Amino acid sequence: MRRLLLAATAALLALTGVAAAATGSTATVSDTAERVGPIEQPVLLVSDSAWLGIKTYGAKDALMGVDHVMDLASCRRRVVGSCRNYDGHVPITLKAELEAHGGHFHTLVVATGYNDSDHNFRSDVDTIIRRARSLGYERVVWLTLRENVSYSSPGSLGFAQVFRNNNAALRDIVDAGTYPELVIADWATYSRDTPAWFASDGIHLRGDGPWAAADYISRKLAHLDGRTCPLPPMPDGPMPDPCPDPDDGFPAVDLAGLYPIGDPNPTAGFHMEWEGSGAWPAAPWWA
Repeated sequence: MRRLLLAATAALLALTGVAAAATGSTATVSDTAERVGPIEQPVLLVSDSAWLGIKTYGAKDALMGVDHVMDLASCRRRVVGSCRNYDGHVPITLKAELEAHGGHFHTLVVATGYNDSDHNFRSDVDTIIRRARSLGYERVVWLTLRENVSYSSPGSLGFAQVFRNNNAALRDIVDAGTYPELVIADWATYSRDTPAWFASDGIHLRGDGPWAAADYISRKLAHLDGRTCPLPPMPDGPMPDPCPDPDDGFPAVDLAGLYPIGDPNPTAGFHMEWEGSGAWPAAPWWA
């Protein structure tokens, strides 16, 4: 397993080189964004507590193949003020995270929305994409929200029907072509039949789930960039090149064979909010 990971890392670096910060001119709101090819520019992933398990369970090094920063925070909302969780923590919003990080990212990954209502979803998408454009982002990857869940957000703004409504609105927005840089990552469908990846509420990652989430977004970004997959679907398998879209019936991933799930983990730990990245392009902690 370690030899596989080290070989995969070396092969990927030989193909792509170490990721570098974007150096192009800053776009304006009036610019028309276009879909892009392979890139070596950084990714900002912003989530609420649903994906905090990537850090809590030590799976952050499973996000491979691209330079990135993850901002994971409990009770985060998109644009309106975030909610206050049980220990009094109130994180900044997705929009505020964009402001705080400035303009040196290429791709925004939106993995938040479980604490928001469906009343202002379309305007929130417009707000986020226009601000991302003004900061020079060229791609926004928006995750669908899981629908077969029992979770209800603080204040009951977000719940299963709200998530269904927001997913439908997101697909309508993409189909309309208003934002050419907007791409759906269909996490809801990809994870629909794997309840063991989640806590009983259906959204918070547990067990294999954090590894599955990091692996999924790694493959999705590789597909969008036209790159080789960071890892094969199973140990000793071929490295797909270019990486197929995990939303298009990607082969089942042998998570237990690829990742040290359940092993003693020096990077795990409980957090209400965490900002950082995985080890890539260095070898992951388990290698």
